[in-house]
Amino acid sequence: MLKKKTIIVALIGVNVILLLLLLVQTGTLALPRAMARVGGRAGNIALVTVKPSGQTYDVVYVVDQASDQLHVFVPSNIQNGQLRHAGTRDLAKDFSGKTN
Repeated sequence: MLKKKTIIVALIGVNVILLLLLLVQTGTLALPRAMARVGGRAGNIALVTVKPSGQTYDVVYVVDQASDQLHVFVPSNIQNGQLRHAGTRDLAKDFSGKTN
């Protein structure tokens, strides 16, 4: 009869093999990438998510402090998480106090 320790080692080995097969099947791991603009520095970008009342999705606001712009992204396809750019605001102009 097999010992308990032998069964545990065999199960761990099977799990490792399954994990390796999963990694090979998916190919290379797709890591998220961010692209910075020329001259961009850490701390110049702020991200905020907001859930509109009565909705099941979040809206993403990106504040670019280097250019004083606010970008809004809303879901274009909720099932797969794709976002579309919904608009841009010029914060310097909005907060300057000028009406025109």
